[in-house]
Amino acid sequence: MIVRRFILILLFGLAISIHGCDGESSSNSQDKVTGVCSNQAIPFDQTIFLQNGYHLYLIGDTGTGDSNQVFSAEILEKYHLQYPLDAIIHSGDIFYPSGIDRASEANVDDKFHGIYDNLAVDNIPWYLVAGNHDHEGSIAALQDFAARSPLLNYPGRYFLHRLHKNELSWPLNLIATDTTPFTHNANQLEQLAWLEQQLAQHRQHINIVFGHHPVFSNGSHGDTLPLKASFLDLLTFYQVPLYLSGHEHSLEILQNKAGPTYLISGAGGQKLRAIACAKNSLYAAQEYGGIAMFITSTNIWLIPVTHTSLVVMFQLPLQ
Repeated sequence: MIVRRFILILLFGLAISIHGCDGESSSNSQDKVTGVCSNQAIPFDQTIFLQNGYHLYLIGDTGTGDSNQVFSAEILEKYHLQYPLDAIIHSGDIFYPSGIDRASEANVDDKFHGIYDNLAVDNIPWYLVAGNHDHEGSIAALQDFAARSPLLNYPGRYFLHRLHKNELSWPLNLIATDTTPFTHNANQLEQLAWLEQQLAQHRQHINIVFGHHPVFSNGSHGDTLPLKASFLDLLTFYQVPLYLSGHEHSLEILQNKAGPTYLISGAGGQKLRAIACAKNSLYAAQEYGGIAMFITSTNIWLIPVTHTSLVVMFQLPLQ
């Protein structure tokens, strides 16, 4: 295992060194819009990890069970081997095409355990939300699936989990939401009331909110209009620094004048879709991978992670 990890680290470093800073490879740059969209990008600096902080990784739209999912999983593993993670956040669509009906069915092994349990990420906790495809199956079965592993966290459709590290005196709150009912115009007063209660109760802490659907997006799906109402109002009023999502099969970091910084990470296995830079984009990539976050008490660093780029990051000061 030690030899295998060393080889993976060497390969990851080689992949980084032979590609340019725009995140494009020479073989497919004509087919993909990818890379830095803003002058806010700064060179990746591994010395940030010398500080005490929480190191997270956002990945989503994984559940294909095919070579693309394996490829994205290996990118995650290689990154973790160089820069160990504290947690993985899954932005939903864990099982394609229609979720699961039983926690014991073949999908579970073919599209999750059979892929991630064989990697060096098998000791990292995951925090899950359901995507629209997961909702086509049984949410109760998805909860049962997570309950069978001490590393998988999905106690309900929405929940709060508080991360603690011994060397840090402050916690980090991960607040999971269920966005699919919003897109079906279902009454979500109960979920919104719960979300406001969590944000109000823990407003002195750093709260990271995540769900499957993006609020804003420059990808093929575009903005999620039902979220641009009370849901967005709560994120803005309580000064949530980050909202994490998937759904778009691409990677994107974007900002608007008000509200959080938005991370979209849905390039975990499903076929990639077009993404474009726009005036509110910091980063856009039609590549497999994820987005890492390193969070201290004063700053958040956002790090796009693909097989072609680990060369830039974005710094968000915390007020």
